[in-house]
Amino acid sequence: MKKDEKNIHDGHRARLLDLACNAGVDNMSKYQVMEFFLTYIFPRGDVNPLAHRLLDEYESFTHIIDADVNDLMRIAGINERSAKKISMFSELFYYYATARMSKKCVVSCIADLIDIVEDNLRFRTSENMILLALSPANMVTHKRRIKSNSNNEVSLSVLELTSFMATSKPASLVVAHCHPFGKAFPSGTDVNGFNMVDEVCQTCGVNFIDSFIIGEDGVFSQRKDGLVRSYYDIDQLHRSLNEVEGA
Repeated sequence: MKKDEKNIHDGHRARLLDLACNAGVDNMSKYQVMEFFLTYIFPRGDVNPLAHRLLDEYESFTHIIDADVNDLMRIAGINERSAKKISMFSELFYYYATARMSKKCVVSCIADLIDIVEDNLRFRTSENMILLALSPANMVTHKRRIKSNSNNEVSLSVLELTSFMATSKPASLVVAHCHPFGKAFPSGTDVNGFNMVDEVCQTCGVNFIDSFIIGEDGVFSQRKDGLVRSYYDIDQLHRSLNEVEGA
């Protein structure tokens, strides 16, 4: 790269940064946002063409961030290292969100617990599970996330559960997992998992508060056998979309 070209790109990056700081990311175009993000992935060079290639392929920032590493590598200009950096952004987002929530350690009601599991699980693109250990004073003392690379399966073994309980020594326990792109409704495996956790907790003298399932339609309580927080009626949404398509 020639020196003049380097100065042009450096100046453009500085202007993008000023635009983000002064106008706010919400007031930038999706191409400007994507280009601004890519400046963190690629320390040097003109990333504007790459921003356009990515958005032409994936249409939105969120789809790019959620894309599989191997899928990202199909795009010209994306190698394995940069694809991994892009895919890790969602992990940083969750780390930020949960770090902020960690200041709110004491839960006073079920809604507080639902807030915590939502922050950890709602927008995951593969099935994840979290275990929360609570003290006798209802303080969340330990949290463990179990990650799956599958869109439709994450499991908890008796050994994993008892190891977590041995480490955290909880007075109460909460379990939650997500159904990416699906309903918050328990499968047969989910029901068996709930029963297993309930039996282990009874044996160990731990209060098993609930097992929550987070789906696109809301949060399901396996203890109450119903939705305890609703996002929208997913069936009504599908019917509305079909009506629009058929019009």
